[in-house]
Amino acid sequence: MNVKNGKLDVKKTILTGFGFLATSIAWAIYDPYITKILNNLLSNSEAVTKLSNTLVEKLPILADLAAAQGENVALAGGGFTLVPLFIGIIMTFDNIFGVIFQPTFGRLSDECHSRFGKRRPFILFGAPVSALFFFLIPLVFLGTKSLPLTMICIILFVFTMSLWRAPVVALMPDLTPPALRSEGNAIINLMGGIGGAVGMVAGTIAIALCGIFTGMSKTEISANETVSFPYVFAIGSLVMIAGMLVLMFCVKEQDTSIVLKGENNAYRDAKAKRQAEKEEKKAQKAARKAIKLTSGERKSLLFMLGCLFFLFCGSNAITTFFSLFAQEILHKITSDATILMLIFAVVSGAAAIPAGKMGKKFGRKKTIIAGLSVFLAAFVVFFGVFVGMLGGKGLSINSYVTVNNAYITVNDQVNNFNADVSAKAKADGVKVTDDMLISVEGYIDYMKTVEDGSADTASVYAEFDKALQAASDEAIKTAVANGAKEEDVLNIYDSVISVAASQLGADENTAFSAALSMLHDSVKDITAILGVLIFPVLILGGAANMFITVNTLPLVLEIGGVEKVGTFTGYYYTATFSAQIASPILYGFIRMFAGTYMSLFYYSPVMFALAVILILFVKHGEAIPDELIKEAEDAE
Repeated sequence: MNVKNGKLDVKKTILTGFGFLATSIAWAIYDPYITKILNNLLSNSEAVTKLSNTLVEKLPILADLAAAQGENVALAGGGFTLVPLFIGIIMTFDNIFGVIFQPTFGRLSDECHSRFGKRRPFILFGAPVSALFFFLIPLVFLGTKSLPLTMICIILFVFTMSLWRAPVVALMPDLTPPALRSEGNAIINLMGGIGGAVGMVAGTIAIALCGIFTGMSKTEISANETVSFPYVFAIGSLVMIAGMLVLMFCVKEQDTSIVLKGENNAYRDAKAKRQAEKEEKKAQKAARKAIKLTSGERKSLLFMLGCLFFLFCGSNAITTFFSLFAQEILHKITSDATILMLIFAVVSGAAAIPAGKMGKKFGRKKTIIAGLSVFLAAFVVFFGVFVGMLGGKGLSINSYVTVNNAYITVNDQVNNFNADVSAKAKADGVKVTDDMLISVEGYIDYMKTVEDGSADTASVYAEFDKALQAASDEAIKTAVANGAKEEDVLNIYDSVISVAASQLGADENTAFSAALSMLHDSVKDITAILGVLIFPVLILGGAANMFITVNTLPLVLEIGGVEKVGTFTGYYYTATFSAQIASPILYGFIRMFAGTYMSLFYYSPVMFALAVILILFVKHGEAIPDELIKEAEDAE
């Protein structure tokens, strides 16, 4: 037991918390990196492309809608695609598996009899198997580029995680007396927070390790960040196994397999007692059902559950798709995106205690509304600055999508070229030097020399230009496959000039180097400002998130009263799990037509606004504020 001299044994509780730490690091890595892997595989999937093309053929309006949002199929980097929707669907698997399998394995662990106890057998089996499938995901992705094989690894991972998530959560209550469980839960959550934080910095650590073991520079790795993915997942897998080993050797559960002959009667008596307790619980449950909520309480409950649904829809979309947003809008690799999310998580953790105190002092509902309002304000300001900057450049959101897509098409080819150079150098045993790598800025300067006839045809940029021409030919084939007429499709060079002319006011006869320079400057200016502005948004959002999270469950439980804590906890998790299943699909559908992951910054505020509207109708579940208690005491 985690008890020492009648008090909580902090050391033993920390050791127990290593199981929760192990699960937390896995999920902190899962969302940002799996979405990147899926985006890569689905974007290059012939089956997905064919399905997208079939839909466009049957519903031409889809191509028109995509073009209206800046996804013009006749331009490089544009076109209708089902990729965001499929990413959203796949990213719900962990929550669906959690709803289906976690309760089952939780019940099985309740009834487990082994020399390792009730919970540890599930953990000792589930953790290493999960770690294996987790580690295999990037290896299969990079080794085969096969969507079906990678999906098999992902599905096996989320299934085996559901096998031991419930037992690992139940381990602390098993080993801790009821009176000390609140303290124990705080330590367990702290361990989970540490695991999540390690998961968020795993990408940065992985890049350093990748550099050490491969000799690649950060520039080389950033050009093809997927080479660091095995190191990221290896960190997560090793921590999972380490957590399992701590539970195996440092945490002791009672041996539940031994039933001595002399204890058979006691065992039967205990079984009869459990049956009696079960019958009593049924009677209590029936009695609780008989305690009806008032009409006002029922309305408050429904409005609060609706509030929770929209709240979690907004927040889940951010956590699921943030790495793709950071890639497209902030031009950051996944390891940098997870550092941004770490800031959000750290501020959330720091705000937990103040949020609880504010809920008690000013009321839960007011504190939740304040948190939602801050969230809304931060997102609206960020989106407003973005729209304002576009307006200053004479751009709309849709036109910026077109500009950004055209720029990213060239920038991606630069990264692909650098990745190929790095791979070839590694195969030849040659160390990569800076003059072997290229940049968009350097390519612009090179194209200026091509246009004035002074180009060095033996330079690395001349080699890249040939590669870009080949990629341009491939882009034309893809655009035609996506439903465009070949005579209407522009190659990458003409696309850049066309976009600069139609969106940035360049002359139609503008040289390619000048057009690309205009795209580069427009995108970089906006990216630089948003890259700074995202920090206060995440800081405010982190604090606001905890003001909301800390007070929502107590408010729901207060509506039901002490007699229905279990029932109303179930309602709470039904609402939140439903949102976490629905939101990735809903946002994936919206992103499919919006054409940009900047749509997160109007999807989530709309969800938060709906949550605010619904909570205004909640009239019950409030804690009694300290001021009223003090006034009552003074009156006496």
